[in-house]
Amino acid sequence: MDGLWARWTSAMAASPLALWLVGSLLAYAVGANLLWLQKSALRRPHVRWLVQLGRFAFYLVIPYLALGGWPRRPYQGLLSLEHMGIAGLGGAWPVTRWLEAAGVGLGWGVLSLVLLSLAWASANRRGDGISLLFAPSPWWVVLVDVLYLQVHWAFYRGALTAIVDDAYAGVFLGLGLVFLEWSLNPFWRQGWRLAPWAAERWLRASVALITALIFLLTRNLWVCLAVHLLLEFSMRQVGRERAGQQAEVLGPE
Repeated sequence: MDGLWARWTSAMAASPLALWLVGSLLAYAVGANLLWLQKSALRRPHVRWLVQLGRFAFYLVIPYLALGGWPRRPYQGLLSLEHMGIAGLGGAWPVTRWLEAAGVGLGWGVLSLVLLSLAWASANRRGDGISLLFAPSPWWVVLVDVLYLQVHWAFYRGALTAIVDDAYAGVFLGLGLVFLEWSLNPFWRQGWRLAPWAAERWLRASVALITALIFLLTRNLWVCLAVHLLLEFSMRQVGRERAGQQAEVLGPE
């Protein structure tokens, strides 16, 4: 085990991708904590627009540059499309492989939905008067958030897979990095103590684990994205908060 860990740390020290991962983690931690210190400003429209631009850059632009965006030629970067699971039709992904991956994703997605629904129902049977409910959110906001998260998670696990040259290790190291990132966010930590937001945190953490396992079985980001959408919209429908109940403004994650 010591030899394996030494090999991983040596590979990380030698890879420029490690700098991208550290930079991404630091950008997230610094941004989240600065917003926490100025969270009253989040109620201002222009600040919220700036936050959304920052989220777009963090979740999509960083992976795009690592894949080989400007100033390098497209798809000639440090990461490959295969590492991130961005598959097309044809080549290594004939129709039969797509159907197999879709079947695996559907099976695991339905099983996960049943387990999450049972866990949610069990949590809401407590006698303390606190219910796990999802605050109302427009469908397009949920869709954008799911896209952001899946691309971001794919970037972390893809980069670590490329560094350590081990898909299994890369997936779980990437998942650990995601949880570390969340632990550095004061909004995320506070959300676990607020009933209207605890369900959001619980579902997001659960889906991160579920889609990591599905990626190991399928190596396909689009299948993970589809399963994430299925779970997100289904669980929000099951545990939708009554209209008019609004939680306090929390910062971006």
